[in-house]
Amino acid sequence: MKKYLIIIALLLTSLSAVYAQTVDDIGKIALGVKIEDSSSEETRAFSNVLEDKLVKFASQSGYSSFGSGNFNISPNVVINSIDIAEGGMKNVYVACGDLYLTIIDANGTVFSSISFPLKGYATKEELAIKNAILNVNYENVSRAFDVAKEKILSYYEVHGDTYFANADASVASGNYDEAITWLMMIPDELTLLHGKAMEKAQIVYNQRDEAIRQQILEEQCEANNEVLTTANSLLAMHKPQEALKTLWNYQQGENADQNQRYASLVRKAEQQVSAQERDAMRKEEREYQDNRRREERAWIEKEKDAQHRRNMEKADVAYRNNKLAAAERVAHHQLSNERQRVNALKNVACEYLRNNPNRVDYFRISF
Repeated sequence: MKKYLIIIALLLTSLSAVYAQTVDDIGKIALGVKIEDSSSEETRAFSNVLEDKLVKFASQSGYSSFGSGNFNISPNVVINSIDIAEGGMKNVYVACGDLYLTIIDANGTVFSSISFPLKGYATKEELAIKNAILNVNYENVSRAFDVAKEKILSYYEVHGDTYFANADASVASGNYDEAITWLMMIPDELTLLHGKAMEKAQIVYNQRDEAIRQQILEEQCEANNEVLTTANSLLAMHKPQEALKTLWNYQQGENADQNQRYASLVRKAEQQVSAQERDAMRKEEREYQDNRRREERAWIEKEKDAQHRRNMEKADVAYRNNKLAAAERVAHHQLSNERQRVNALKNVACEYLRNNPNRVDYFRISF
């Protein structure tokens, strides 16, 4: 049972603490910082300093570090002595002790641990302890991060099929964003497994696009029905001009029966107005539709322009200056497309995690 609990904790690592989740976090092992209740007074007093330091170290080790999750670094500062040395006009405090780091999961399983001697100087005791913590370098503790990562990655690799099974279950329930999130949580350091997950995620993404398209069609159909119903009511009240203006909001879609109803109501309304009024209204409609399309095009162009600027900022300078050979430009273009495709998948997962920070119970784990 304990083995299964460990695996469950592993699978939920990247899903339990996401208040600072970014696209760059997706595909990395999430490693939080947790101050235990049993830690020393100094640890609790300097918890913010320790957290900032350890978050930086985790990032340097290739982890994603945001908040407290199922995998955490638990620090403990033990000050063994505070000595006072004469330093001219002011005495100097010398704080000596040890920093203990343990990478542990929610069930208490230790994945790595390390201790490192601390020493700090200052004219105040509190500042001497703080400086002792700040004096710790990444090189002093990097081994603990490397050992833990190796063990965590092995768990992901052994139980990778669970991610695919849960992604399939999410697709079956129509939750495509959740399915993509499951797949994108597989660390990219597991090249083969991550590549397989990416291929699966792209398939799910395409299914998601089709589901969105169908939803848009349904919403359009409902909006059109409302337009037709209103126009029909106006005709019944002998208000053909108002009916025609209402019908301007109809959008031609894939529903042939609905399109026929629209055409029939237009004919019926036009028959109830004079030829002069009909021509005037048709001209007014063209102006109305032209303005609406102009606004839509302006919005689309604005979005395209913004995306183009973002892409250009990310593009290689040599590529923009046309300094690459033709074959290299093709390779660069393919790489750019691949990057955009991956970022699209990451954005889905990132947005899902942001919107569901406390819904870990969503994730069905089966063995």
